[in-house]
Amino acid sequence: ARVSDFCNDPNYTYFTWAASCSLFEIDVLTGEITVLRTDMVYDAGQALNPLCDLGQIEGSFIMGMGMVTYEEVLEDQIGELSTWGTFQYKPPCSKSIPIEFNVSFLDREHENTGVLSSKATGEPAVDSGPSVFLALKAAIAAAREELNDTECFDMDSPATVERIQLHCNVRKRQLTF
Repeated sequence: ARVSDFCNDPNYTYFTWAASCSLFEIDVLTGEITVLRTDMVYDAGQALNPLCDLGQIEGSFIMGMGMVTYEEVLEDQIGELSTWGTFQYKPPCSKSIPIEFNVSFLDREHENTGVLSSKATGEPAVDSGPSVFLALKAAIAAAREELNDTECFDMDSPATVERIQLHCNVRKRQLTF
């Protein structure tokens, strides 16, 4: 089925649709990432306040990105939360935001759904955050390929700095001066 098939079905007209793509660099020695650019197209219907909607979409995307990259929740041996503060728990920060962040609204005809044909913009964009995780895994695979390592690998979410560095498979003997 195509998205356009759902857009004309009255049961799906209030659903929000989005697509995103992210470009970033990874430091294979440290596991640090820099999100260079994110492009997103979002169906907000007829936005009542486009600037407010834009802020909601961007913030929601960063929340989703944080869920799959920085925010690791750990418990100790007895099941109590051990990542309870910012020394252990790493939410996204100002350096986590893409350097170039492009959000455009899907140009849609007037619909008779929602309040004045608007749609939700708060939480739905969280679902676009995993595009960063999938792109990270592809970047790690490319880094491994440069080292002639083409073996498939599993990587758990979140893709923390430690996991990224570990999965890049850079060994001391491969470093040259």
